[in-house]
Amino acid sequence: SSLPPPPVPRPEREWVATMAPVLRLAPAPGRWLVGMACVWRVCAQIRVMAPESLVNQFSETKGRIDGSTATFGAPFYGDRILGRLVWRESTTGHAHCREDDYVVPQPDQTAVLNHEHNEVKPINIVIVRRGKCSFVTKVRVAQTKGAHAVIIVDKEDSTMTARDIRRIIVADDGYGNAVEIPSMLISREEGHHLIEAAKTNQQVIVELAWDVPTDNVVLVDQWMSSASVESHRFLKDWTDKRKALNEVIKFVPHYHVFGMQASADYNDLCSDKTAQYCAEDPDGSGPVTGSMVLDEDIRQLCIHELYKVRRSQIAASSNQVEYAREYWDYVSQMLDACPIDGQDPESRFGKACSERLMGKVGIDAQRVQLCADTTRDAKLKEQRENVAWSPRALRINGWRYSGAMDADLVTRAICSGFVTLPDACKTLVEPVHPVLKKIYQTSGSGVSLGSFVTALLVVAALGLAALFLYKRSLTRHIHSALREEVMLEVQAQMDSYKQLAS
Repeated sequence: SSLPPPPVPRPEREWVATMAPVLRLAPAPGRWLVGMACVWRVCAQIRVMAPESLVNQFSETKGRIDGSTATFGAPFYGDRILGRLVWRESTTGHAHCREDDYVVPQPDQTAVLNHEHNEVKPINIVIVRRGKCSFVTKVRVAQTKGAHAVIIVDKEDSTMTARDIRRIIVADDGYGNAVEIPSMLISREEGHHLIEAAKTNQQVIVELAWDVPTDNVVLVDQWMSSASVESHRFLKDWTDKRKALNEVIKFVPHYHVFGMQASADYNDLCSDKTAQYCAEDPDGSGPVTGSMVLDEDIRQLCIHELYKVRRSQIAASSNQVEYAREYWDYVSQMLDACPIDGQDPESRFGKACSERLMGKVGIDAQRVQLCADTTRDAKLKEQRENVAWSPRALRINGWRYSGAMDADLVTRAICSGFVTLPDACKTLVEPVHPVLKKIYQTSGSGVSLGSFVTALLVVAALGLAALFLYKRSLTRHIHSALREEVMLEVQAQMDSYKQLAS
């Protein structure tokens, strides 16, 4: 099926981050801090496996290429995947931005396999050139054409080095929800070697991996806004999984706070006229203001601070396991119980509705208000200074999470961050990534050993049943024939006798 074009063409969105020695950076008023270097995040790793001539071209890195993972799609966390590279020239001059611009051939069944599976399954890793449309558009088109992963090569006239590329955030343009496969951006020079090799008749095999830094206790930092529908949806979907992991992870909430030039006209976007602490206005000219969002951010921080409870202390980890049950009961219901467009203050986002919800989930509203009154400025300052690369962001063990903010995908990434996989992860996460599961179920003409044995048993059972029925039929036929022979013989003997005279 064809992909509908976006209603409004959007340019490629990207941010290049400067190297920073620490994560806690305070931006100047009105300036947005974006991006973190690869030291703070795991890079998408490509390892060239074959042919040998291509591996030798990356001898300094032992065949490894590090790229920047897209913030949309679903990386294969916890899996190491082998696939073949597919490159096709743009035939209509649209730089891989349209379905009719290139053709992706069907994969060779013997080209690819997964390390953890005995069956040979095809993984198509499509290479495209950057330019002319957004990253999301390129990956969506490739996905529609059968790609299971996409490598985006930087523009031919680009002067960015591999180090520069690793500091780029491959961002969503607003249409990334339709993308299910992972993608990454690599440098022009590294991509040139891959493209030239893929043009030949040889199979070019690479391994894809997204390795999360590991620890005995996983530290999860999330940046959000208390008025964000997107943040609320994720928290709501992830609450049960978070509860299941309450003995093995430490969760730290952060809220998006920024500062601006002092002014008297910000339409209640900030806490006061100094504009040191401001938040997004979720409804424009509606009744909910940025100042109200700041108040709710502080209430949620206080709830987490007051109600978090230390769980077990796991050895060999610097992270103390903490869990605030009341916090999760509250945030998972907040925007459902107190929507932005509520009809009156009692049922709309704000203090009155918040306190009503606190009473419902067993939170002492007076304690929370006291905490908010006494620590307001300190908390706002901390949130403004402890910024991330995006207002909606997630960090796992100090590493920048890339991919869709999906509860299952995030859980998969978190579970891959443990030194020893906890029992909870064994039930929360599917053994095979959902995208790979579809591939294994739908692709390939080979038959697995299990399927072969099952089919053999069925055929054997049918054969035995047929033999049994044939034996019964043959036995009945023999018995009938014997009876007829006996009757004929008796009849013949009776005819040989003569009737005696009377």
